[in-house]
Amino acid sequence: MLARVFRSEPSSSIAASARLINTRFFHHRVAHEGTVSKRLPFEGESLRLRRVSHYIKSLDDAIGLFDYMVQSRHLYSAVDFNKLMGVIVRMNRPDVVISLYQKMELLPDNIPIDFYSFNILIKCFCSCRELYFALSTLGKINKLGFQPDVVTFNTLIHGLCLQDRISEALALLDRMGEEGRLHQPNRLTYGAIVNGMCQMGDTDSALDLLRKMEESRIKPHTAIYNSIIDRFCKDGQHGDAQNLFTEMQGKGVFPNVITYSCMIHGYCRYGRWSDAERLLRDMIERQISPNVFTFNTLIYSFVNEGKFSEAQELYEEMLSRGIVPNVVTYSSIINGLCKRDRLDDAKHMFDLMATKGCSPDVVTFTTLIDGCCRAKRVDGGVELLREMSRRGLVPDTFTYNTLIHGFCQLGDLNAAQDLLNEMISHGLRPNIVTHSIMLHGFCVNGKPEMAWKLFKAMQKSNMDLDIRTYNIIIHGMCKANNVDEAWNLFTNLPLSGLEPGVQTYSILISAFAKAGNFSRADYIYMEMLRKGIVPNTVTYTSMVDGLCKQNRLDEAKEMFDSMANNRCSPNEVTFTTLINGYCKAEKVYDGMELACEMYQRGIVVDSITYRTLIDGFFRVGDFNGALDIVEEMISSGLCPDTNTFYSMLVGLCSKEAQKAVALFENLWKSVDHQLEDG
Repeated sequence: MLARVFRSEPSSSIAASARLINTRFFHHRVAHEGTVSKRLPFEGESLRLRRVSHYIKSLDDAIGLFDYMVQSRHLYSAVDFNKLMGVIVRMNRPDVVISLYQKMELLPDNIPIDFYSFNILIKCFCSCRELYFALSTLGKINKLGFQPDVVTFNTLIHGLCLQDRISEALALLDRMGEEGRLHQPNRLTYGAIVNGMCQMGDTDSALDLLRKMEESRIKPHTAIYNSIIDRFCKDGQHGDAQNLFTEMQGKGVFPNVITYSCMIHGYCRYGRWSDAERLLRDMIERQISPNVFTFNTLIYSFVNEGKFSEAQELYEEMLSRGIVPNVVTYSSIINGLCKRDRLDDAKHMFDLMATKGCSPDVVTFTTLIDGCCRAKRVDGGVELLREMSRRGLVPDTFTYNTLIHGFCQLGDLNAAQDLLNEMISHGLRPNIVTHSIMLHGFCVNGKPEMAWKLFKAMQKSNMDLDIRTYNIIIHGMCKANNVDEAWNLFTNLPLSGLEPGVQTYSILISAFAKAGNFSRADYIYMEMLRKGIVPNTVTYTSMVDGLCKQNRLDEAKEMFDSMANNRCSPNEVTFTTLINGYCKAEKVYDGMELACEMYQRGIVVDSITYRTLIDGFFRVGDFNGALDIVEEMISSGLCPDTNTFYSMLVGLCSKEAQKAVALFENLWKSVDHQLEDG
């Protein structure tokens, strides 16, 4: 790293920098008896290097100047070298500073190093996460007769907290209190430890330290309250966050844009929209302007909750306030548009980013790729994947998973496998989600053998398979009519350390009910209840279906009615299943009552329900009732499909051929009109 910077002659700019850096107006030297001037903490005060920085345009310039100063070291003091090191620190190259100080120490005639040099060095070690050397430097300060000041301790404490070494940071805090007035902790000291505790989720200790700070008559600043409030909000402790928010204002510490943004973010995460909007209004009334983070929090949350119109309003408000959207803003809006099946608008927003000087990142690309897959335009997603590579962006596992899932949904398993191979060739390791997507793809596309082979390979690879993976393969085996294998997988779940959930039980109950083995379905259902697992709509629907197939309609109706007791609402499938049971038992009028109940509950009656009722009326010979259902179906905007036509014509032809011909003509006209209108 240093070899390239050794030069025999300095450039004119380096010489000019050297002349500037030798001036004496920057800061005082080390005070008598190894103490330090109070004016010059390393943190928080400019080293006034602007004039030097004017000549130093790059790291090469800085190292060239260092080399020049070393060659003429009798002209320069420790203060002068410190000024140069400060410039390099501002370039965010602490590793270079460490190397240069090490070189200074190795020179045969020592270059003077003062107390400020050690503070700079400690900061650089902490930035490089080399805490052992940072703490060793503290020992060296003491050995050379210097006294570390509050900045030394604060820098070390900050570095320890960044690595979650809170107990050691607290030990340094205690030491500061014991070593005299030069080491007394200040707000920065407490703030670093409080923030570290909050990052680890230890809000109790953070609050205790806040109280200790107040007892020491050090007034906490807004940033300390922000750290604790933010942690409370992330942990869902909104009451504690609100109490601390109120407390800080009562003590004369006023919230800023970060405080409000943390509170708003916490409320949004837990769907408390009215509280979030109330805080936003309060914030604006206090003339605290929301920043891009505040708006991003709200936009992201509204999009995820399906409140896209509100998200769009916030985006427009953001623009009207002159706040420039960033990549997070655009990604959220693109996500919202994709979720509303507005892929073309999403692409327009994507293109708009470039005109505004905002480059899409991996998340933005993946979001739009997901939109393409939702719209079954997976080839467009692949084009975006190639565009990512052209722009130097590396797709991640989630990007590939999105596309693989898209191809599996289209039934193009070969393309999905090709992408999986490409993913591996690029050094990305497929995760449990990747394999589960492929497993599901094989199962739903009629490839149970491939699914079983992949599942066995997953087991042999010692991959941590979760219950969702087992649910996929159990459902796949059931769909392939291999219910016995599904049952074996289910019974062996405890051996894998897994407990079946409601979805697992529901899959098996449905499979055994459809296979005519209702006794096994009923056994699984009772076992589920015994374990305290609450049935869901799918469970109840499967049980209703099994009971109807057994012609146990009264029990099926009891099961249907019991859903309300467990706060589980039947859906259109549940209703249609029971209606079908009634119709096959020639109790079509009971089925009609259920259809009316569907309508009253606001559940949309679909074409399957209508066709079920039509079949039911024909079973009992009520042709007029069947015709009434057809007319109702057409008036509700549903177009009778081929199966409905077939049911009607077969039913009528068996009795009244003329009515069948007339019905066919009328239905054809109705369908023709609907096609013209839509």
